[in-house]
Parts: sequence; C-alpha cells; structure tokens
Amino acid sequence: MDFGWYLRRLRRMSVAEVGWRARTALIQQAWRLGRWRAPPLGTIAWSGAALPALDKVDTPAARRLLACAEDILAGRWRVFGHNFDTSPENPDWHRDIRSGIRSDPAQYCFAVPYRDPARVGTVKYVWEPSRLHHVTVLAAAYRLSGDERFAQRAAAHLKSWWRANPPLRGIHWLSGIELGMRLIAFTWTRRLLGGWPGVAALFERNPDFLLQLEGHERWIAVLHSRGSSANNHLIAEAAGLFIAATAFSGTPQQESFAALAAGILEQEALNQTFPDGLNRELAFGYHGYVLGLLLLVAIEGEANDRPLSDDFWHVMTRMADALAANLGPGLQPPRQGDGDDAFALLVDAPETGPWAPLLDLAARVLGARDWWPQAERCLLAGMAAPLAGNRRGGDLRPAKRPDRFEDAGVTFLRTADDAISIRVDHGPHGFLATAAHGHADALSFELSLGGQAVLIDPGTYCYQGEPEWRRYFRSTRAHNTLEIGGADQAVQAGPFLWSTQPTSWVESASGIEGDGAAELTVAHDGYRRLEAKATHFRRFLLDKEKRALTVTDWIEAAATVPVRLAYHLHPSVAVRIEEQRVVLNWTDGSAVIDLPRQLSWSLHRGEERPPLGWFSPEFGEKMPSHVLIGSGEMSSGDRLETRLLSGAGGAGASHA
Repeated sequence: MDFGWYLRRLRRMSVAEVGWRARTALIQQAWRLGRWRAPPLGTIAWSGAALPALDKVDTPAARRLLACAEDILAGRWRVFGHNFDTSPENPDWHRDIRSGIRSDPAQYCFAVPYRDPARVGTVKYVWEPSRLHHVTVLAAAYRLSGDERFAQRAAAHLKSWWRANPPLRGIHWLSGIELGMRLIAFTWTRRLLGGWPGVAALFERNPDFLLQLEGHERWIAVLHSRGSSANNHLIAEAAGLFIAATAFSGTPQQESFAALAAGILEQEALNQTFPDGLNRELAFGYHGYVLGLLLLVAIEGEANDRPLSDDFWHVMTRMADALAANLGPGLQPPRQGDGDDAFALLVDAPETGPWAPLLDLAARVLGARDWWPQAERCLLAGMAAPLAGNRRGGDLRPAKRPDRFEDAGVTFLRTADDAISIRVDHGPHGFLATAAHGHADALSFELSLGGQAVLIDPGTYCYQGEPEWRRYFRSTRAHNTLEIGGADQAVQAGPFLWSTQPTSWVESASGIEGDGAAELTVAHDGYRRLEAKATHFRRFLLDKEKRALTVTDWIEAAATVPVRLAYHLHPSVAVRIEEQRVVLNWTDGSAVIDLPRQLSWSLHRGEERPPLGWFSPEFGEKMPSHVLIGSGEMSSGDRLETRLLSGAGGAGASHA
C-alpha cells in the first residue's frame, strides 16, 4: 500500500469530502458483513421506447457492423490492441487480456487490490471487455439482420457475465463508472433485441438480471462519485442509472433512482461544461465521451416522457458546436489531455471510430450548423435519434465556426480552408482539485498542414501498470512547449493526481478570425514554484497569406535557468536536419522549420531510458516518432524564435 499517495490524495480533499469518504468506508464494511440486501425491485416492466423501423440497411455502416458481428462469433474482439476471445459462451471475465493475470472472482470487491498489477494485471484491460460493447454490437447486428446467431451469443454472454459476477464479488464491482456503462449496455441490448422472442425471458422475467439491475442501481445510488472524484465518472454513473431506471420501470424504487439520477445530471452538465461549450476536464476525448452520454440521457428522457430541462439541452448544444469546431479535416480530433477511446454506446463497428457516430447523432438530435464538418451516416444515429422526437437545443448558436474558446483557454489560428491550423492550449490545468486527466502541457500546440498532422500531442498510451510511461506521456517534455529547470510545469503526485496546477492567461490577441495576420500571446506561471520564479511567455504569429508561422518564447525569471524546447512530429512525417533548419516531407506536402540558434538541437526517436520520442495512436498502443529537442539556458529578456513555412520543403527528407 502506498501511504504517501493516500496522504497526497487526502490533501486535495475538502473536509466534507473526507467525511463522505469515511461514510463510504463504513457502508462498504457493512456490505461486507452481509448488510447489502434491500427490498427487491419487485415486478418491473420494460417501458423503454421501441426502435423505429429501419429505412435502409444496405449501407457501408451496416456491412461493417455485420462483418464485425461475424468476427465476434469467431472470437475476434479487439480491446486496446489485444484480443478478448468472444467465441466461448462463457468468456473469462476476470483475466487481464494483456498479461494473462487473473483476479479472484470471489473476493469482496472493495478488497480487490486493483492498483497492484502483479495480482490483478492492468485493470483497464480487465474492465474494458465487461463494458459489454461487443454485446451491443451483436444486438445491433440482430436488429439489422434478424440473424438468431447474434441474439443468442449476446444472450449467452450476458448470462455468463451475470453468473460470474454476483453483486459485490470481484473486480467488476468496485468502480462506479463501470457499473454505469454496463447499465447502458443492458438497456440498449434489451432495446436492440426487442423483436427477439426470448428477450423478455432474458431480462424482465429473469431473476439473475433483476438481481444485477438492482445491484448496479443501488450501488450507484449510494456510492456515486463526489467531491474531487466528481468528473466524467459521475456523469457516466448517473447516465447509466437514469437510462436503466427509466427504461425498466414499474416500481417506486425505479422512480426514485431515475429522479436521483436526473437531478445529478442536470447539475453536472452545467458544472462540468465551460460556458463556451468545452468540457472542463480539458481532455478532448472525454469531451466526446460526456457528450455521448448526455445525448443518450436526453434521448431516453424524451422517448419515455421524462424530459430533461431546456438548460440541459442548451449545454449539449454548446458541447456539440464546440465538438464540431474542434474537429479537423477528416474529423481528426485534438489530443489535449487524457483519452482512453471511450464510447458511451457502441452500435457501429469499432473501426468507424467514435467521432463520426457522435457528430452524426448530435446533428440529427440537435441540428447541425452550416459550418459543421460532414459526418458519415452511422447506425447509432439512425437508431437512436428518432427516439428524441423533434426536440432541439435552442437557436443561440454561432453562425460561423468559432476559433476562440476563452473559458477553456483554447485558441485556433487557422486559415478558412484549414490549409494551416494551430490549436493552442492556454487554459486551466484540469478539473477539480486533482485535475486527474490533465497533462503538463500549458502553451503547447498542435499544428496541421492541409489536413496532415505535423506537430502533435503524443496522446495518452496508458493509465495504470506502467508508471514510467504514464509519467512521460503526461510530462511537459512530451508536449510542444518549453520545459524549465528540468521539471514539469506541474508536479505529478500520482497517475491521476497533480499537487500543483499552473495558471495560464492571454496577454494579447488580434486578427484571430480575420483573413490577415493573426497574433496570440499567452503565458503561464507553473515554474514560479522554482527558485528562479520563472514565468513562460509565448507569442504565435500566423501570416495566413504566406502560410508562415512564427513562435517566440521568452521568460521572466530571477536567474538564468536551463531549458528544453520540444517539437514532436507525427510518425508519418519524414525529417532531415540541416544545422538549424529542419526539412519535413509527407505524402502530399512539405514544410521547413528554422529553429532558434541559441539552443543546441538534437533529434530523438523511440528512446526508452528515459522515454522520449513516442506517439500513442490509441489507448494501449505506442509507436516511435521523431521529436526535436533544443537544450540551453535562458535569462529574462532572451527570446527564442521558431519559424515554420508551409510548402517550402523539398525531396530527400528521411526518417533518419
């Protein structure tokens, strides 16, 4: 047990949260002693709205889904780069698919040492298959095709899970977000299998399911996240509770659960969203995940005569417009902060990705603006959006794509055609006292040219089990910004905990949404904790006509300090260094970067001791990528100027 971590975590809690956690510990102990049982749910009814008839199923999305369902029957289901064998009717739900380590399914859930990879493996690789996304895919395939094989395998895996995971036993009962996700899967599997003859016997007439439903709902109602843990986990918990208690109705207990969840969701939609529409965790993957959850909640409420408020719908609309404004060509997302590739609900084949189904669903439920990027028509929206009726999120929406998100501290400098696009991070470090999903990336930026990612955020890679890699992907040197004094801008106190949080601000901005030159000057105070009391300033100047970007860095400090300036390149970009000039080439384009001459520059790729030069294309995977590191010293008044010119490269660049 890491007592130091517990002490650091305790310091980030309020007195009220400490009291709540003490109460939680007492409840968990009482449950362990057998005081779990409550009055049973009683007779519940499936009251969830039926899905509309499908207009057309012979589409690329339908073909992909049916092919994916066949793969599931054959045992192929990819989870974080590893296969979860879905061929048996009783999969091993407690085995880490990466390491092979198996946790004890009979152990009391709150005694499972889930942070110990030697005893349980890496917990994300155990939990993810039990979100049961493959079951909703099978159910959707049955909905499309009427093929009994898909319904039967979905039913077999649900029965297997219920038998293998009785309430409060094993690793799958200790995290509320996982329970919330399963409630969504249970509900939508029931809906998607609505035409199958065995569906009522599988769900509302099945004692095993009723035990699971009551257990999941009661756990969330009593132990849902609070205080410094009330981030996207709380929204997922409440979303699952609301959706399940609304669709499976007929008892006072279900009514109580639905009302509790609705109150949490109404409040947290406001709490966790900036007025400009971006999610307060400042981790764009979670922006999409939360928007997906809220859309499912709103749809369930409309379909079952339990509507959410206008304010709730307005929050979703702002989030949807922010989503559309932040997606690049080809729906390429920014990668700021953590991301674990989470789906609120999986109906389309996974290779469709999360962004097209989400944008399509938001467009059909909330209405798309003229400036939104086009998204492929996906199955999720085709099935779910009609349940919302004609409800819309309001008319006070941007008439053109916004480039400034002042509350979240995100600014785009870009041309109208996205030939050059720079996304600058100058906002808060993260959300709540822990800033759990934030990275030490103040004043970092991502740059794309003609839709090609060139200067990148390396991503996330992992959460637990590999602490050195977790520290690297969150660190300042893993981002396109200036490291001072060999330290991160914020102090990492645990894999989801920061003991300091820098403040960033805008010094000046002009021409951001015009056609001429755009200028943005930003700063942060993360290094004032050091002896030199350093403040980092960075100025971006984009000449939109010449497709030229100049980035100027300087500091205010009480003494000379060692610095490292990093520029991380996408793996598909070929690199050649010519003294202080870097030539970049990729399939359809090129650029040159003139580097600051005051620094000594070196090129790194795929180094492990310590980690440097890596890119994580998706959670659980990493691959080598080039990074330019400039090392030297700076004093107050020194200026480092980096100039990038698009289309000025030449043939002959290599990955050497």
